[in-house]
Amino acid sequence: MANLIQTVTNAFTPDVTSKLAGAMGESPSAVTSGIGAAAPALLAGALQRSATPAGSRSLLDLVNQSQANGQPLDRLGAVANDDSARSAFLSHGQGLASGLLGGSTTNVASAIGSHSGLGMDSATKLLAMIAPIVLGVLGRAAGPSPTASGLQTLLNNERGSILGALPPGLGSLFGLGPAAARTASRGATSAESYAAHASSTSAAVARPSGMSRFLPWIVGGLVLLGLIFAMRNCASERAPAPPAAPTVAPPTVTTPRVATPTTPTVTLNLPGGGSVNVPEGSIGFGVANFLQSNQPAPKTFVFDNLNYDTASRALTPESRPTVSSLATILSAYPNTVVRVVGYTDNQGDPAANKTLSDQRAATVKAELARLGIPADRIESAGMGEANPIADNSTEAGRAQNRRTELVILKK
Repeated sequence: MANLIQTVTNAFTPDVTSKLAGAMGESPSAVTSGIGAAAPALLAGALQRSATPAGSRSLLDLVNQSQANGQPLDRLGAVANDDSARSAFLSHGQGLASGLLGGSTTNVASAIGSHSGLGMDSATKLLAMIAPIVLGVLGRAAGPSPTASGLQTLLNNERGSILGALPPGLGSLFGLGPAAARTASRGATSAESYAAHASSTSAAVARPSGMSRFLPWIVGGLVLLGLIFAMRNCASERAPAPPAAPTVAPPTVTTPRVATPTTPTVTLNLPGGGSVNVPEGSIGFGVANFLQSNQPAPKTFVFDNLNYDTASRALTPESRPTVSSLATILSAYPNTVVRVVGYTDNQGDPAANKTLSDQRAATVKAELARLGIPADRIESAGMGEANPIADNSTEAGRAQNRRTELVILKK
């Protein structure tokens, strides 16, 4: 019996894949590779969401939304062959993909693009195309009357196959895998090995040696040899001392390894002849690519590198370049209307959290307006602790839920 991932990927027949590749301007092999990466990524998002009762209920809502116009699995062939139907399917799928992946959508698309060779725009479209299929597969596998608990059980039963199919670099975005368990296991093994090594070493040190009485002679001989070599080096004027730097070559190897986590900056050309430098995969990168694409609005992006002073509405100085780059991009698309939405985790008083999220969203709106975006093109709202995208019972989950989103309402 096929597992969830196989059922999703099997839905994309060679004919469907070829049609999608043509519509995206990509090679069929790249699209096939992208499907193989996107299917487990979206299922991992569903698995993460099902970790809490509230998340399971929201996942059930997404399953029901995916079937509002019929079972997506039954419509995929027709959608692939019709430009208008495909556009509507993609528009619907964008919201479903965002519902499954939350604030990780842009990063997941970037990782899929890197894995498969797809462009960022194509990887984003592919997620939107596959999300309804994933939800349709979940709905069909859960039976005629799916329940939140049934979805949770279904996904937990396939946890291993989902996480095992994630391409390298994607697992860390969900914080799900058995990586911690494997690390702990490796740690225990290392500890046991170290203990065994320590035990054998101490035994060797403690073991009496018949050579101990010759130790003074050995030491004296080594000292004498050292003096002889020193005198020979001093006597040789034309023999330069071996340079130390080449023998300490490892620093030249470790330097690039330290630098690799740095996200590369790319220059994006904007309408009107302008340009902007943004980190690849950042909100500016995603918004600029979306605005120049044919994808319909609305679309949601989660701010990265945007932080506030603790329990305050004030942006940290390090956050201002993110807003500044976004203002440059929005200025180049004067018809764009956006909404800034603030969220908190569930710690503290809900009313106070709502107020703080309102204030923080208003701060970003005010900063965009200060940078030249007309205020009537910017809405702001605070949702407090509503709509969590991760588990509030962990610090990592709470950090994801404390977010600010930008919704492109109109292009």
